[in-house]
Amino acid sequence: MSSLKGKVALITGAGGRKGIGRATALKLAALGADLAITDFARPQTDLPPQERGEQWRGIESVAKEARKHGHKCTTIFCDLSKSVEIRDLIDEVISQFGKIDILINNARAIIGKDRVPVWELDEAEWHHFLDINLTAVYLAIKYAAPHMIERGQGGRIVNTASDASKRGKATSSAYSSTKFGLLGLTQCAALDLAPHKITVNAVCPGSVNTDRLSYQEQATADEQGIPLETYRAQLVEQLGQANPLGRIVESEDVANLIAFLSSDDAPMITGQAYNVNGGTLFH
Repeated sequence: MSSLKGKVALITGAGGRKGIGRATALKLAALGADLAITDFARPQTDLPPQERGEQWRGIESVAKEARKHGHKCTTIFCDLSKSVEIRDLIDEVISQFGKIDILINNARAIIGKDRVPVWELDEAEWHHFLDINLTAVYLAIKYAAPHMIERGQGGRIVNTASDASKRGKATSSAYSSTKFGLLGLTQCAALDLAPHKITVNAVCPGSVNTDRLSYQEQATADEQGIPLETYRAQLVEQLGQANPLGRIVESEDVANLIAFLSSDDAPMITGQAYNVNGGTLFH
């Protein structure tokens, strides 16, 4: 894979200890990129057990790891449900680095409270998923693209979608609808930005061993009277056994594809949505 030396990448949703955002940050840093990483300042109750306490400090911990590769990594907390904070995020990265070459829209709403039949889905929860999973991506592109266009050097935008972008499931109306919408946004933005040599693609992971808190998983663990870590371990084993390639997807699997799409090796790939799932979904 070609070097990203001299490139500046902005990655949202990068604070999870086992998350796709962290894996992507470390991969891009290893390839030579300078980074700006962001996440929402979550309360302890919204963190998985292994991220609670002082041992893990979210994007600050990720930045410390990324800097070991010898490149700059700045951290910016941002509430992606607020347009003004997304605009300020883009402006701050431009102020610090002078440019954005690569935009990785990776953040997503926490799954769980949405996992009800559509007629029971709270309207506020529906809007929350729209805000984080779709509107925030639109706004990040809206505010970053003019800077990319003005520089005239092209650019790369990669959106983290899901297998739920291609296959609906019961009790997943909010999540799946926003992820389906994300593929539409990816294709439209790809055509809008193609004249400026800015590519826009999506990655569509299946079940990933991220350990990011899911309210649904916490509720199931509570119902079974077992720790969340125990339930998660059982779930990872079950999903791995059901996967044609014999294991669950890891964050690094997704990060490797994001890195390729972010590189100069992918100049003629745009508007695409690539699965990373071990063979559980083909289209």
